[in-house]
Amino acid sequence: MEGVKRGKVRLLPHNESWAKEFLTVKQEIKQIWGESVLDIQHFGSTAIQGVWAKPILDVAVIVKSFASMDINALTSLGYEDCGREAPDYNRWLFVMRSKDDLSLRHIHCYEPGNQDFLRCIAFRDYLNTHPEEAARYSDLKRQLLTTCNGDRYAFGTGKEPFIQSIYQKLGF
Repeated sequence: MEGVKRGKVRLLPHNESWAKEFLTVKQEIKQIWGESVLDIQHFGSTAIQGVWAKPILDVAVIVKSFASMDINALTSLGYEDCGREAPDYNRWLFVMRSKDDLSLRHIHCYEPGNQDFLRCIAFRDYLNTHPEEAARYSDLKRQLLTTCNGDRYAFGTGKEPFIQSIYQKLGF
């Protein structure tokens, strides 16, 4: 993964190597966490065909419980333990960064039944089966990149109405 500086946005055209990298990460997580893992999914724009994306691999992991995660095993692979994330603190985040502090991979961990996990996977699946919507999303992201001056917060805020419209179509 090419990575992105903290708080910044950079977009690249979809790259098939992202799916291959996901398979490598999935296998690593299965090896270190074993039966604690219930599901592992590639999500975010790097998992959507044809969509320009921040070159950061997003991986969603359903674990039996946060207590069942071997945090030290994941940090020994080079991930930073960012802990539970706001606003609901029902997602545990790990980030792998390069030597020059670029975000390369985000591992999002959830306990069973988490609605955020279900929404993210449904969003990915919807855009992968509706290429015209995926193209609209990609165009929006490229437009926002030019108007937000690389600020990740402004970029995320600009995407939110589109994302919410898809969630609404999906019943979330």
